[in-house]
Amino acid sequence: MIEQVMNDPTAGQIFIIFVYRLFFVFGIIAFAVGVGLIVNHARTRRFCDYMNRWVSTRPATKWLAISQDTAAAEHRFRYSIGAVSILLAGFSVFVLIAQIDAERVAAAIPLNVPRAFEVLMIESVRRILIAGGLFAIAVGLMLIFFPKALRAIETRANRWYSTRTLVRNGDRMHVGFDQWLDGNPRVAGWIITSGALIVVVNFGILLLRLT
Repeated sequence: MIEQVMNDPTAGQIFIIFVYRLFFVFGIIAFAVGVGLIVNHARTRRFCDYMNRWVSTRPATKWLAISQDTAAAEHRFRYSIGAVSILLAGFSVFVLIAQIDAERVAAAIPLNVPRAFEVLMIESVRRILIAGGLFAIAVGLMLIFFPKALRAIETRANRWYSTRTLVRNGDRMHVGFDQWLDGNPRVAGWIITSGALIVVVNFGILLLRLT
C-alpha cells in the first residue's frame, strides 16, 4: 500500500509541493528575522526571547531512571510466573518448529528483495525466536525448581545504567550562538537575510514552475 502511494505521480507531486512551500514559508520567516536584526536588534531579540521556551525532559522522564526491584513479587508468585513462562514459551517453540516454514512465509509475504535473502532473513528471525523461547523455558524451570541458583545468576548479571547520567549534557542549554548574535547583530542579520533570500527566490521559482 505504501509503495503504491509513493509510486503514484499525484502523491509524489503533492509531497514535492508541500516541501517547496515549507522551505518557502520558513525562508520568509528567516528573512523577516534577519531584517529585524539589522533594523532593530533589541526589539527582535525581545521577541525571540518571548517565543523561546526551554522544556527539560529530566523531570518528565525521572521515573524511567528509577530502579524497580521486582524480586519480592518474583519470589511470591514464582510458581505461577514459572508455569506461565514454560507453557507460553513451549507453545511458541512448538509452533515455530512445526508450523513455520521460511519458504512458505516468503511466498505469502513477498518483499522487494531477492528471494534467497528474504528466506534467509525469515529463517534467521525464526531461529532467534526459538532460541529465546528455549531460554524462557529454562528460566521458568529454574524459577520453580532452582530459585536460589536463578537469584545468584541475576545478582551477577544485572547491571543498572541510568540514562540521566549518560545524557545529562544533552539536557543543558547551549547559548553560544545567542551570545555571538547579541555581540554581532548586524552581521548575523545580513547573513540570515542573504541566505533566506536565496531560499525564498529559489523555492518561489520552483513553486511557480509547478503551478
